[in-house]
Amino acid sequence: MAYQRTKTNRKAGAAFGPENPATKQEQAASNKLSQVTIQTEPAEVTNIILNAEHEKYDSTIVDPEEQFGMIQVRRVFTDQNIEVKENLRWIMPLTRNVKQYPLIGEIVLVTEYVNKESAQSPEAPAYYYHDILNMWGSVHHNAYPHLSIPRPDPDSANLDKIEKYKEVGAGNPNVAGDEEGFKFGKTFNEQARIRPIQPYEGDITFEGRFGHSIRFGSAVKGEPENTWSDPSTDDPAEPILIIRNGQDQDLADGGEHVIEHPDKEASSIWFTRGQTIPLTFGSTKYDAMSFEAGANTVGQDITQPTTDDLIDADGANQGQILLTANRLIFNSREAGVYIFGGGGVGLSTETDMTFDAGSEFLVDTPSVYLNATEKFELECPLIYIGVEQDSAQGGSPTVGSTAGHPFVLGDEDDTWKATLCDIIDAMLTTLQSEIHPTPVGPSGPPIQAPQYASQQSDLATLKSKIPDQYSTTVFGQP
Repeated sequence: MAYQRTKTNRKAGAAFGPENPATKQEQAASNKLSQVTIQTEPAEVTNIILNAEHEKYDSTIVDPEEQFGMIQVRRVFTDQNIEVKENLRWIMPLTRNVKQYPLIGEIVLVTEYVNKESAQSPEAPAYYYHDILNMWGSVHHNAYPHLSIPRPDPDSANLDKIEKYKEVGAGNPNVAGDEEGFKFGKTFNEQARIRPIQPYEGDITFEGRFGHSIRFGSAVKGEPENTWSDPSTDDPAEPILIIRNGQDQDLADGGEHVIEHPDKEASSIWFTRGQTIPLTFGSTKYDAMSFEAGANTVGQDITQPTTDDLIDADGANQGQILLTANRLIFNSREAGVYIFGGGGVGLSTETDMTFDAGSEFLVDTPSVYLNATEKFELECPLIYIGVEQDSAQGGSPTVGSTAGHPFVLGDEDDTWKATLCDIIDAMLTTLQSEIHPTPVGPSGPPIQAPQYASQQSDLATLKSKIPDQYSTTVFGQP
């Protein structure tokens, strides 16, 4: 790939063009014009600056971090067989908004354009790199080390490795262990199991090196069959957007294509419209969703959340979003977190559900249904049940009121009542044997003694029933 530009060697202010008709050769000679071919050339990456700690990073220049992304290259033809890195050129990335940083050993395209120095010296060459060549068809890496050294020096320290990489298939990123000790960078390690995602008609995909991808796809029914295009899908043009991070870790080495699956990736987000996603729920406890008390709209709306059957008034699919991972964390650093559910909000877990609030926990609903199959426990300094009726408002409840009647403590009340019964019993016993002094001597026992005895019996029966007044399942603390 090449293009031509006209280069002039005229002095500033020189007359341009012939005064009389002339041939092209006479015109070019008169104006000292020449043609220079600008070549786009493949080049092998030999080094890259990604941070200020790099040994070639120059902190003394203006805007030194412009060096981030600069690579050192050995052009496959122009610099062929040059092994001394000090003689190789450093070049900038062509674009700054979308960056694709190459690995050492990968092949990029290098083209001469202009730079900020061109205003003073238009003829000064400025080289940029762009596009990593698809040497292996791998999304993981496409390095082909030593491609730019086809004829190494016989005394080269890398002679054996260079000759090894000349063998067909050597260095294949889809085969583990054949990189021959080559270092693609300071931290990058080859992973032969990283796979590309399966393409379908009309797809636009972006894929990283480590098993992450973004697919702008549809409900197309193609081969091999995907995981989201339900056979009942009416319109294969319905869009789907899949963001995936961390592919299936059980895959074997190889370069075969894979299809996203919500249960196999480390984490993924599915933006759907009319598709059914084979998502396995982390919890299968749906009791509250099917709770028959009251009007339970949550169970009606969320019993099949993987099926996108939401239809608007015009009969078109509305779409939904599914997030799945081994852990989800929603964090708001300063402002609040808000969840609004037009058809209800359902929460489910196989273990514990906790709520912590530093100030207040407020619930506003016409009815509350609680179903605890083993125990319901409240632990707090004060408990208020009900609201104060404000007579000034015709008996309407006063929100936030803390007035009312205190609850009775069962065991304390039991002790108090039993003591009262004992006191009355003692009084009745005293009355039965009561003797009064009279002018003719002490009186005999009161004639009401039998009634007192009967009352003592009734009191004893009443006392024995005190424990029956208290619940055996609801308890409180003083």
